[in-house]
Amino acid sequence: MITQILGGLAGIGLGAACIALLVWLRRVTPKALQPVPGRARPSFYDVPAGTRWLTCYTLTCARMTMPHVPIEDGVGWRCTNCGHTTTGAM
Repeated sequence: MITQILGGLAGIGLGAACIALLVWLRRVTPKALQPVPGRARPSFYDVPAGTRWLTCYTLTCARMTMPHVPIEDGVGWRCTNCGHTTTGAM
């Protein structure tokens, strides 16, 4: 019975050593952090004045909070993702 316990502990130690070796071999290097070819980088833009983050209930936005910009007539906001308009007091 003691040999089974010691064998199990030795097996755990050997397994941990193998995992540590694999992690060390795949350590984070500048080469590993290169961008994936063909994947677009995120684009950033200036948020217009008066933009509000409102919940959009359309199927396109799926009840997510999206930026809504003010509509020209001043009675609501337009979703920047799907174009749906929300009315309300500004």
